[in-house]
Amino acid sequence: MIPFAFFQLFSGALSDIYGRKRIILFGLFTYSLASLLCASSTTIGLFLGARALQGLGIAFIAPIILAVIGDVFEYKERGRIMGGYGASTTAGTALGPFVGGFFALIDWRLVFLLLFLFSGLLGLVFLFSFDASKGGGELKEVLGKIRGVAKNNEVLLLCMIGLLVFFGNIAMMTFLSDTLKISVSEDKIGILLSSFGFVGIATAPIAGYLTDFVGRKKMLLIGLTILLGAFLVLMQVNTYTAFFIPLAIMGIGNITIFTSLNTMIVECVPESRGAAASFYNSCRFLGYGLAPVVTLPVYLAYELDGIVILCVCFVVMNIVISMRVRG
Repeated sequence: MIPFAFFQLFSGALSDIYGRKRIILFGLFTYSLASLLCASSTTIGLFLGARALQGLGIAFIAPIILAVIGDVFEYKERGRIMGGYGASTTAGTALGPFVGGFFALIDWRLVFLLLFLFSGLLGLVFLFSFDASKGGGELKEVLGKIRGVAKNNEVLLLCMIGLLVFFGNIAMMTFLSDTLKISVSEDKIGILLSSFGFVGIATAPIAGYLTDFVGRKKMLLIGLTILLGAFLVLMQVNTYTAFFIPLAIMGIGNITIFTSLNTMIVECVPESRGAAASFYNSCRFLGYGLAPVVTLPVYLAYELDGIVILCVCFVVMNIVISMRVRG
């Protein structure tokens, strides 16, 4: 995850210079090739290398899609589109393990063959049907664009919020799963954790509409307040069934937060939209990668209660940070 976060630093700035279409096509075809290599791997070393190549491909897709939404859609409808984007990515995350598990029962290689076919076909469709700006500039300007967005106060605030939300969510999911496995079967844990995503899918269109109607900053604060409520409820529950309530609330808060954040990040530096989206996504996934390692000592010392309290502190910090966002 950390290498994935690293490569995202550059992909958006490259799309500002060479155009979104070229960079996304590179990402899609790289991912397609890497998936084929995964399916044909005969050793663990080859498989891990192919998986790393998949990460490189995704790094040249995910942040650029955010920038494309900012390019194509007007201010008054970006929130709604970001809500739809959030629903689709959450659906992929939630459904992926189920679909992958089904095909793995037949042969695990089928999963990667399907990814090879779908990403390759999507690349071909994108090649012939998507028309994007050509970009402008030279390769030597990439680092300058990254430095420019890294010095932008609004970008830094949004990145910090995104990092802390991802950090807290992953820490909670990781150690909640570890806590429950003592008394709950793995399939039931999977169902519980997936409720976070499925509720987010249902909520995303509403969050998108309200982001346009109510305002970006207001919806960000509402989302953080909902997330804070989820963690406070989590402190009070101790049975498997009861955990569904705070996780559902977390799902609502999470999709509301990221619909607002995703919309704001593509609006704060229009001339370097790709670089801003990449820097933001890189920070988010840095939090994703670091969370289990950094919070492990807290979990070992104070168990799940310590993680929940830490998450509450992160949300409070984010609310304070959000007050400084222009919106």
